[in-house]
Amino acid sequence: MQTPLDQADRACNGYGQASMLIQPQGVIHKPGEPFFLNPALLALNVFETGIAPDVLAELEALAPETRAMEELGGRYVLSSGVKLSNDRPRHWRSDICWLSHADEESFAWFDGLYARLGLAELVAPFVPHDREVRLYAGFFVTRSRCDALDMHYDWTLESNEAFTLMAPLTANGGDLGMTYDTVMGERRDLAYRRGKGLVFGPSFLHSTAVGALDERAVFLCLNFGTDRMDNWARIGATTARQCELLRQPDGSFIRQEEWRRLYGRTGAY
Repeated sequence: MQTPLDQADRACNGYGQASMLIQPQGVIHKPGEPFFLNPALLALNVFETGIAPDVLAELEALAPETRAMEELGGRYVLSSGVKLSNDRPRHWRSDICWLSHADEESFAWFDGLYARLGLAELVAPFVPHDREVRLYAGFFVTRSRCDALDMHYDWTLESNEAFTLMAPLTANGGDLGMTYDTVMGERRDLAYRRGKGLVFGPSFLHSTAVGALDERAVFLCLNFGTDRMDNWARIGATTARQCELLRQPDGSFIRQEEWRRLYGRTGAY
């Protein structure tokens, strides 16, 4: 089994070829390999991208409304009309809330944000797909504390079939950042930056950093990836933990309880 350092060595092989330096991500990718290296972070399958100013302004105006949405299973409506459903994983050692689209109309709003951010085009060179890189789910993520590290991979996959975007929407978003492991086995802290989003896929080991804030920080979070159903049991295992309604790679929608019935035993749920 290859280690992250082995994968990084393969990604760097042929570094001198300009075609392997993908912009604007600033990552090293050897064509045909199922991973890429971020040399600045010394980590696999992660990069920072800009958030369009108009998208950021729209979301920053809505973010304060989400701070009071803390009830597990609660249903809420933003002033924009977007309906949200809250999930709070009981086993996480933090007060994190995942506020996802409660219906297909609200999903369409998140899908519009996804399109405006151009994320599909950014990751398309890395994602195996047939027609498009699809959004699976969108969230407002809020949190004010993390009591202990929970180092994990969002996606337990052998290739870059799925990605996560996390982008801060409140001024304190950078004050409770991320802890991650480099390909050298070093543990580092990373602060989120206003106007930037962090995009990461498989083989990126990370956790919310330990800390506490006076009020909840708010983030935009998007899950997206391949339009192939081959590994949906494993891909859906991440998204189905956090929302009641998710879009499948083939474009159809499925409820969490139905996903559990069909895939829960074969996925990593």
